[in-house]
Amino acid sequence: MYLDRLEFKKDLLKGFDARCRLLSGAVLIASLVSSKNDMILTAALFVSIAVLFRELRVTFLRLIPVNMMAIALWLPVLCGGNMQSAFIYTLRLNAAALTYMCFVIPMSISVIASSLTKLKVPNKLISLFILTYRYIFLLHERFWTAQKSMRLRNTIHNDVGMWRSLSAVFSSSLVGAHLRGEKVWIAMLARGFDGSFPVTAAFHWRLRDTALLTISILFSIFILVLR
Repeated sequence: MYLDRLEFKKDLLKGFDARCRLLSGAVLIASLVSSKNDMILTAALFVSIAVLFRELRVTFLRLIPVNMMAIALWLPVLCGGNMQSAFIYTLRLNAAALTYMCFVIPMSISVIASSLTKLKVPNKLISLFILTYRYIFLLHERFWTAQKSMRLRNTIHNDVGMWRSLSAVFSSSLVGAHLRGEKVWIAMLARGFDGSFPVTAAFHWRLRDTALLTISILFSIFILVLR
């Protein structure tokens, strides 16, 4: 759920109920990460890419960190490890990531939080999710603003100085976000916050939502039967 640069602008599943998307996404991801069938995983990759066809550039940019994690799976292969296992795990990671991009990521944070509330997820977990999301981007903004400021002032002259400056900036950003978080939490309590955010999205469960959830469950059962 990146802002601006890697944010999805188009959502082909927008017409489906947000609760259905969360449930279907969770079921499909759980089944894909447990699958060992390379044909099914490859098919899931192509279907997800077809759904995200209008956002291919953002999709592939988002897959870069996913596959950087997958590189660690291939390091044992160089020492005589099992290539097939590394290939299956790589397919699992990409299939799960693409499914998550299709079902969950295009939704806004407020819709996701409201859907979790409707699905009876504990309020403390939802509050933690919302506040964590907010402060990850607060840290990002503080860090890159400070880095750009250092470059404009030409305070970085060599590699050693750069890393020292960046470590100081990152540390100050963490401390600043922590202090800001405490102030916000005190302000929320002073305004009567009881630990739960209100539901701000409208939900309408339709026949197509039932069909999508049913297909997701049947697909998961099919994968379990193949195992």
